[in-house]
Amino acid sequence: ITDGVFDMSGEVSPLAQIVALKNEVDFTLFVDDAHGFGVLGECGRGTAEAQGVNDDVDIIFGSFAKTMAGIGAFVAGSEKVINFLRYNMRSQIFDESLPIAMVIGLRKRLEIIKSQPERRTRLWEITSSLQSRLRSAGFDLGNTQSAITPVYIAPINVSPDVPDDQRINPALNMIMDMRENYGIFSTIVKYPVVEEGSLMLRLMPTASHTMTDVNYTVSTLCELYEKFRKGAYDNHALLK
Repeated sequence: ITDGVFDMSGEVSPLAQIVALKNEVDFTLFVDDAHGFGVLGECGRGTAEAQGVNDDVDIIFGSFAKTMAGIGAFVAGSEKVINFLRYNMRSQIFDESLPIAMVIGLRKRLEIIKSQPERRTRLWEITSSLQSRLRSAGFDLGNTQSAITPVYIAPINVSPDVPDDQRINPALNMIMDMRENYGIFSTIVKYPVVEEGSLMLRLMPTASHTMTDVNYTVSTLCELYEKFRKGAYDNHALLK
């Protein structure tokens, strides 16, 4: 069992190498591709398609809440596997069906994914520009290989004498400043998702963003991080 794209770091699972192990060990491969479906692969089928092993993955889970911006999810696999899940999975048996309006909308979005590959091309142009510009500015993005763009901020106060909420208040103040005064929204991730003593801003570029957005985001992060580094956000209370 593995993710296709790991949702915090943006790293992509080496599915081709995992599939190769099937020559030595008999196992069933389940891939949670919530963050790969719709954006990876020539046709947007996801991580397995991008690595040329789509037919070698036994079960693929995908979400309608990411690329398709809806609700719900799907599982793809052999008829035997799907029938087993259909009649044995409690969350399926006792769940409500998707609203028909959402189903119609999702079918249209799937049609767009299949028929408009230029949207994926645009997404990767924006992603590549944002990530290369941030790295050139000195930001640590880890090993992301996807549109998920983690920006690691360190260090923060990890002294046990400082309450947990006060440790991250400077970073929260920076995020609030970025949202309220610069018009950029980002989520913030803390320990234990990232190493203790660091924080992560999770940026999500889309095909709807422009190069102007990229330039503004990079320049804003440079300005905010300089303020953060100089202690402008170090008060224990959150900004109002």
